[in-house]
Amino acid sequence: MSEPNNAESKEIRPNDSLKDDGRPTIIFWMVSLLALFWGVFGLIDYYMISTQNPEYLAQLPAKFKDLISGFPLWREVLWYISIGGAFLGGILMLLRSAWAVPFLWAVPLSMIIGFVGYDLLMANGVEAYGTYGLIASTIMIIISLILALYAAGCDEDEILK
Repeated sequence: MSEPNNAESKEIRPNDSLKDDGRPTIIFWMVSLLALFWGVFGLIDYYMISTQNPEYLAQLPAKFKDLISGFPLWREVLWYISIGGAFLGGILMLLRSAWAVPFLWAVPLSMIIGFVGYDLLMANGVEAYGTYGLIASTIMIIISLILALYAAGCDEDEILK
């Protein structure tokens, strides 16, 4: 049995995100756009809350508004990391950069630390979020995890460079 020659090109293993010729499929581009839109959604949400947009804030429970207005600096930093990670991760996915992976992993990690570690355990977040907010936040964390896992898989399949 002969040793593999490192000079030989790697065999392309087509999958849902990679064509036979090594180019990304439409699924890759759709998920990358979804990641970018996910980040834009976070930016819009943060902008509307931080600028005190009355129509936007009217949708939020009073206890939730009190919770976020009282965030300590470290909790705000986690919020910034999740927003920035999602937005930059989406852009980097579209550019097929392997840097998308750590940015997209920062999103669910910072969300879990902030949501569970501060909001729920330290700041009476269960009451502030309400049932709808708890479900919505959990779904947002799950979506962020899926996007991070997808990016990691694309990196492993060498779709990202």
